[in-house]
Amino acid sequence: SITVCPATLPVATTASKLRKLCGARGGMTGMMPGMMSPSLNPSRVPQPEKYVERIGAFCLDGADFQAVRPLEAAPDKVKNFSDVSRPEMIRSLCHSHVPGWKAFPEEELAIDQICEGLSNQLFKVHLDKESTGLIPCVLFRVYGKDVATLYDGEQELNIFKTLSKYQIAPKMYANGDGWRIEEWHFAVPLKTKYMRNPSILTQVASQLARLHKLSSRSDFPREILEMVPASTDRLQRWVDGCETAAAKLHQSNTCPETARRLATMNFEDIVAERDWLRKFVLEDDQKIRGSGLDVVFSHNDAQENNILQTHYGLRFIDFEYSSMDYQAYDIANYFCECTIDYTADKYPFYSQSLSDFPSEWEQRLFCAIYLSEYLESKVTLEDSSVTLLLQRVNRFTLMSHYLWTVWSVIRAPQACTFNEFDFLNYAQARWDTYMRTKRTLLEAQEKAKKTRPRGWSDASFSSDRRAPAFSSSSRQKKGPYVLGGALTAGGVLLGAAAVVVVTRLLRR
Repeated sequence: SITVCPATLPVATTASKLRKLCGARGGMTGMMPGMMSPSLNPSRVPQPEKYVERIGAFCLDGADFQAVRPLEAAPDKVKNFSDVSRPEMIRSLCHSHVPGWKAFPEEELAIDQICEGLSNQLFKVHLDKESTGLIPCVLFRVYGKDVATLYDGEQELNIFKTLSKYQIAPKMYANGDGWRIEEWHFAVPLKTKYMRNPSILTQVASQLARLHKLSSRSDFPREILEMVPASTDRLQRWVDGCETAAAKLHQSNTCPETARRLATMNFEDIVAERDWLRKFVLEDDQKIRGSGLDVVFSHNDAQENNILQTHYGLRFIDFEYSSMDYQAYDIANYFCECTIDYTADKYPFYSQSLSDFPSEWEQRLFCAIYLSEYLESKVTLEDSSVTLLLQRVNRFTLMSHYLWTVWSVIRAPQACTFNEFDFLNYAQARWDTYMRTKRTLLEAQEKAKKTRPRGWSDASFSSDRRAPAFSSSSRQKKGPYVLGGALTAGGVLLGAAAVVVVTRLLRR
């Protein structure tokens, strides 16, 4: 089944003008016999900077462009990923459904594979020559195999259409079984190394808050609004899928290294952790708006490749994991993603730097900006509401690490999208980080219990106290006022004493 979204060409773009736009080479009749279009040449040098707008973006040189390669030069396993991953199929679909492209020969469409994305295949399809008044470039998306374990495809399409109507997601030109043609953004993907920059942090915080307020619109679809929180729902579904994937790996893979790594991960411990984690992230709920447990429309995968830098600010893309969820999850997930770079070009095709987790000041800055937008009221870094939200966010960092651990195991036996990304290696890294983070959080909670006033509950104590980093500075700010008051009082007493002495001397 194929759905084509309505779109029209400018009125002035007549058929005769379209023929002229095709140029002398081939025109409307195609290439001369025996000749190969440059677009079909596997050795064609791609131009990653083409159709990219760099104004206002953190992109200073070619090293920051997306890694792309001609699809014709990709290995067979990439082109055999699905029934619609072949170059000729992608050309045919785009030629038929992108408005205005039927006027050009199919062979003049160039296809570059974007070497990013671990769930779907992504292709940049563009005209081989500049053409005024036409759509010059589109994104062709091929859905990953066996995604039903991870998300509902029909639900994802419904959400995408809703966000597209709100001008949040890209426009959709057409879609069919396992594929979609989307609007191309003339933008630069955000890189991990910029995610902690205060300019980026504050933009992401504001954008997330606006996205989270979307579900409060009066016209927001009821069927989306009534979805259960995704993170806790996926604790059940993804863990079940993880067990199935692990069993499949055991049965189908004879590699001793794979068997060893599966044994090292100890899936019994991972499965057993599920119930404790569900309780831990939700307990001590303060029932205060903006404290982290508001159920809002969430992105659920805010990482470097899913945030674009445009000339009008940052823009989220790739909403396949979006759903209703607890607001703290999106924030926690972004903090965790600050430590992981998915653009590494060598095994295991990602890198992790735990020291890049946002500092306390950066976390408070993010949450203060987020709450100022979400609550539509000024919130400063020292505000207790920031502390309360951060405490919930800290708990949900465990949820982020846990869910991406089991997600990676589910993806391990599935076909790769563009490289040999080591999903089991990534799963082990996220699980190790989960265990370290859990130990740190529990130790901090135990320490807080020992220092709290007697009779206070965990929740009442944690919600009232402020971050130590800011309490000392607050006391310092009060210093000048205390000193001034003391000097004033001393002056008054000294003056009174002088009056008494002078009065006595006059009486004598």
